Amino acid sequence: MAKSHKQKSRILILARIFREETDENHGLSLAQLEAHLSEYGVESERKTMYNDIEAL
Repeated sequence: MAKSHKQKSRILILARIFREETDENHGLSLAQLEAHLSEYGVESERKTMYNDIEAL
C-alpha cells in the first residue's frame, strides 16, 4: 500500500510523464523515469516501476 499521497499518485504522474515526454520515436529509460518522478517528490523502486508501467 502506498505510504503517502505522492506515492498513491505515482502511476498518474508516470502517465503524465509518458504523455508529455515520450512519443513513438523517443522513449525514456528507467533511470530517466526515476529522475522525473523525483522532480515530483516521488521515490520508486525498480520492481514497482515495472508494475506501474505494465498497469499503464
